[in-house]
Amino acid sequence: MAQRYQVIFDEAAHSDLVQIQSYLSEARSEAFAEDFIDRVVSFCETLRTIPHRGTQLAVDGVSLRTVTWHRSVIIAFQVHDHTRRVFVLAIFYRGRDVRAALSERFKD
Repeated sequence: MAQRYQVIFDEAAHSDLVQIQSYLSEARSEAFAEDFIDRVVSFCETLRTIPHRGTQLAVDGVSLRTVTWHRSVIIAFQVHDHTRRVFVLAIFYRGRDVRAALSERFKD
């Protein structure tokens, strides 16, 4: 059996989840928002078994990958094979310019 990777959520990714949950709580319902976030997190956790999926992307010299979940969420992450870790850097909900948003984050 292949060794699993550890999935780590960056502080910015946690903040993204909070913002998405807040938005969905207002737009739909609190129960819907909580379930939605739980499913996004569960999907991110599947990166532990198959981390090299999605599309490779370079933003401002930073190499990362993106994967789309249910056509509504884009997850940006980095795979570190030498430490067997996946770092979830950002989670974007519908209609975001991912490259521009990541570029802005990497400036900080």
